[in-house]
Amino acid sequence: MNTIALTGTALNALALPAPAVAGEMARRLWVRRGPARPVADQDRDVHARARVETLHVGEWEVATYAWGDGARPVLLAHGWRSRASWFAPLVRRLLELGYSPVSWDAPGHGATGGRSGTVLDALEIIGLLQSRHGRFSAVVGHSLGALFSVHALREGIDADRLVLVSSVADFETVIAGFAAELRLRPRTVAALRTAIERRYFGGDTTVWTRFSATHDAHTLALPVLLLHDREDPMIPHAQSRRLLAAFGERARLVTTSGLRHNGIRTDPDSLDRITAFVQGAPAPLP
Repeated sequence: MNTIALTGTALNALALPAPAVAGEMARRLWVRRGPARPVADQDRDVHARARVETLHVGEWEVATYAWGDGARPVLLAHGWRSRASWFAPLVRRLLELGYSPVSWDAPGHGATGGRSGTVLDALEIIGLLQSRHGRFSAVVGHSLGALFSVHALREGIDADRLVLVSSVADFETVIAGFAAELRLRPRTVAALRTAIERRYFGGDTTVWTRFSATHDAHTLALPVLLLHDREDPMIPHAQSRRLLAAFGERARLVTTSGLRHNGIRTDPDSLDRITAFVQGAPAPLP
């Protein structure tokens, strides 16, 4: 039996007599990110061209990045175990078109040290970036950053258009993959949920609904472009189908094949679709 399987077995056994202890141990394992992802070699030129500043948010000095002359800002929100430079191919395209990309390294990611943050920390950071850069011509979010983006827009962030790449729809998805990998039983998963609620959200049990990207989706009036690969091993394609249903007629879903979770970022056709949509073109029909 490998280490992952042994860990899951131990947590499942512990959850029977001591669910709170098992839940807290599982939470600590879940939040581990491993070493910070370095800037990829092919992204270094874009990374080096950014104006780098910091925002003081809670316990963090958040690294922020801005390109261009400030006109027509486009917010880019990266995902879990990633960093702002993930968007380098899109940044190049947007700069060529006269847009001004804006991004940040989330707490515990990239050049921003410390522990990982939450959806509430992301909301505060995005609000500060809007205060600095003004209304966004578009918001582009990848993976968990897509969910954070939707929540920020629901909470009053101003933008003209929204692009969601390989998006998380249901907030509970942030623990689903972890639970499946360790083969956690329902009792252990429930203990993990409780530990997360207590540690980050003051015991609020409604967070799994309130922070889902599908929650109150009808309140967002802006056009939405969804892109998701059919073979995405991290965030199931079904998550974007759920978002498509929630957003209704103002949204379109582009389904790719063979790009998995991160390939859309460098795919020329996908970049063409994103930049055309940001410029005001109708979302492509499925």
